[in-house]
Amino acid sequence: MKILVADDSRVSRNLLRSILEELDFEVFVAENGLEAWNTFQREDIALLISDWEMPEMDGLELCRRVRAAAPSRPGYTYIMMVTALDGLKNFITGMAAGADDFIVKPFEPEMLRCRVRVAQRVLAMQHELRALAAALPFCGACDTIQNDAVSQQRLHDFLSSRPELKPVLGTCPTCAAKA
Repeated sequence: MKILVADDSRVSRNLLRSILEELDFEVFVAENGLEAWNTFQREDIALLISDWEMPEMDGLELCRRVRAAAPSRPGYTYIMMVTALDGLKNFITGMAAGADDFIVKPFEPEMLRCRVRVAQRVLAMQHELRALAAALPFCGACDTIQNDAVSQQRLHDFLSSRPELKPVLGTCPTCAAKA
């Protein structure tokens, strides 16, 4: 997973990079929001960890740009604000700008590790949702269900590869009658 850390403090950048590299992530760092935005445009970033107060472009504007770019991106980018600004008002402002999580500095490294694991779970669910959407025999242009052999096979292959979904799929009338 590619993670982008944006923080104007070298100490914070190095601490975050160290923790994340210990977890075997590919980490990119940026000294300010503009540099982070440029990196984000070049790379398929899954997790953005951004400070709020930075030169060139602050973390809120970076969040807004990432969210605005979402429709043209291949996957979801989870955004975590890491900032010295605490309090409910700042939390609400950060979340309204598009953050998924909010950590107040200073933080315990284990707290970051836990929050990154949460981000991984959310990103995995997003990936599964996209895979399901791609497997559904539904035409996004005309809103009709495709009933051809290729579409049916694609959906069958998807569902067969995920046996954990079987209990929630329901039963057709033919199989219900056999039971």
